Amino acid sequence: MLYYFVRPLARLSLRFYFRRIDLVGTERIPRDKPVILAANHPTTFIEPCILACFLDRPLHFLARGDFFRKRFFSWMLRSLHILPVFRLKDGGYEKLKDNYKTFQACFGALRQHKTLMILAEGRCIHEKRLRPLKKGVARVALGTLDRYPDLGEVYIVPVGVNFTYADRLRDHVMIECGEPMLASDYLANYQEHANQAIAEFTDDLADRLREHVIHVEDLDNDLLAESAFLLDRSERQRQQRPTVGHRDNGLRAELAIAERINATAELADLRQSADRYFHRLRWLRLDDAAVRGRYGRMRKKPALHFLQLIPAVLIAVWHAPIWLLAQFVPGTKIQALEFVSPVRWGVVTAGYLLYLLTILSLLIAQAWVGAAILSI
Repeated sequence: MLYYFVRPLARLSLRFYFRRIDLVGTERIPRDKPVILAANHPTTFIEPCILACFLDRPLHFLARGDFFRKRFFSWMLRSLHILPVFRLKDGGYEKLKDNYKTFQACFGALRQHKTLMILAEGRCIHEKRLRPLKKGVARVALGTLDRYPDLGEVYIVPVGVNFTYADRLRDHVMIECGEPMLASDYLANYQEHANQAIAEFTDDLADRLREHVIHVEDLDNDLLAESAFLLDRSERQRQQRPTVGHRDNGLRAELAIAERINATAELADLRQSADRYFHRLRWLRLDDAAVRGRYGRMRKKPALHFLQLIPAVLIAVWHAPIWLLAQFVPGTKIQALEFVSPVRWGVVTAGYLLYLLTILSLLIAQAWVGAAILSI
């Protein structure tokens, strides 16, 4: 019940919080079938929220077992279709046994043709690469089909989640769904050599998922890759509303850049050139878009366009307290990049809910006062 109450509020908040959300390949997700969405995990909970809000079906999730320690939080999370996965440090071997119940719940959900989302990397670390996958997706998919052979098939859809600037407000999210894997292709091997089949399945899933995740192989090339992404974004036309769309040009471009960097053996000279260029821009207090003339069109607009600044300033003043708070709290209290965007989104959502409650309270008070005056 709580899931269906929170979902429209979260959808509205996400539309406002992100500059753009692109969902590509969602037509590849089978309908009315047992489906696992196997995604990478760059933030703590933003990507599950986006998919839950903008896919045309309810989703079920897995989360760390330590979030379920308190009875109230356990009830709330389960009401949001979230099941616990316990680690050894969440309560020792005794708690690990509780994962059996979670696996049984996953098997049951897939048997009912529900859609389950699993963050395949297990750990949340924000970086422009796919990290080694855990075996949970394979265990759930093959375990379901082994337990319920009459089900026929379990579809595993690789989902790549990519952010342009995860540490900034008004980020751009690029999500792409790949072609489904079929659990039945691995079932015979699983029934004879379970560990071997799980390892093979996990390796194949990693190969499929890497096609949709911006992946920079070498850590030493991270800064160079970010410089190349920025240069490419300056070249491309800025995408306008609607906030939620299905364009893949940005993702295709950045995937190609990462692939080219990975394929180039010697990059030392290119790193130095990029460092010098962006150092000079910082010294001149410019950005690459300005150098490329992206802002030149503003001078050609008629004076009437600048009248739009008046309502824009009034709107900005109204929104400023919330956005300044959202900028301040993560910047001073949050150290890990993986938590920055979720915390900001939480601050923005809470701020606008407070605004809404305040306005409703004032309207109710005004109506009550008006009724009291008329009754005199």
